[in-house]
Amino acid sequence: MTVEEMLVTIPKLTTHEQLLLLEAVSRALRTNLETHATQGSAEQLLGIIPTDSDLSDDDIDRIRFEHLMEKHS
Repeated sequence: MTVEEMLVTIPKLTTHEQLLLLEAVSRALRTNLETHATQGSAEQLLGIIPTDSDLSDDDIDRIRFEHLMEKHS
């Protein structure tokens, strides 16, 4: 079924059927978002720490280590 066909069919469904469809779409989206949220987390952090200069890999490793030590101590 194409998107166009779905857009024509959805208004013809009962309210109960529309709610079931909404729940199914919501569940599928949530699964996709959870999958994508765990991928690329480091890229999402890029630029989150304000600095006057770029951080080296060693600086980033140190910051991560300090954060983990705080979190797990």
